[in-house]
Amino acid sequence: MSNHAPRFAAYHRWDRAFFLGFVVFAWAGVLGGFVPALAGRFAGRADYVAPLILHLHAASFMAWLVLLTVQMLLIRTGRTALHRRMGMAGAALIPVMVLTGFFAEVYSQRFHLTHLPDSQAFFILPIFYVIAFGTLAGLAVFRRGDPASHKRLIYLATSAIVGAAYARLWGGALYELVGDGFWGMIINTFTGTNLFLLAAVIFDRVTRGQLHPVLRTGVPALLASELVVSWIYHAPGWLPIARAIVTPLPGPPI
Repeated sequence: MSNHAPRFAAYHRWDRAFFLGFVVFAWAGVLGGFVPALAGRFAGRADYVAPLILHLHAASFMAWLVLLTVQMLLIRTGRTALHRRMGMAGAALIPVMVLTGFFAEVYSQRFHLTHLPDSQAFFILPIFYVIAFGTLAGLAVFRRGDPASHKRLIYLATSAIVGAAYARLWGGALYELVGDGFWGMIINTFTGTNLFLLAAVIFDRVTRGQLHPVLRTGVPALLASELVVSWIYHAPGWLPIARAIVTPLPGPPI
């Protein structure tokens, strides 16, 4: 009897429904988590005037979801050649999302330096999001020749950032329920992402009887990263470091 695990099936007849459901829930989280804040900003209820970098960040994030939706539809309709060509647009979008995500949060935290002076500990979260997304999405581009790996890496990358939208949607209620301690932060911040991770694990186990190597590596890495993020967030030494990162350098008046 062979001791080798059975080969992972690249395709399953339920794949189309699963990834369609993922896109639907990604949009639901973004619309529920970010649209109210955007509507308030356009209505003049924002805390500060949005700089260009914030507009670029929002536009690139939405462009990623639109591209993800279009790419899924192209695969469902058998237009794989166009899917591959449009994938290069997604590759170019990755560094834009990483850079605008980081610097948009720097700008936001500079505002809060004088209004919410202890909020800079939060800065570790956007750092985590841009690193997780950039790493996983970059790997997805690298593994684009392997469809099973590619789509799971895209799934993980998108789950990481869409989790931030769900944290906006229900994070306040979870905060009231479990607090903001080490494990409380894990729950009120990462529940959305972790539900996506759990769904992917269950799906592979049900449809293939095993986890794809991307999930075997990526899911524990993301979960471990969440623990590190919560530890840094609560570490007394992190707040002065975060303040130093976001504080503008002294210079001549403009």
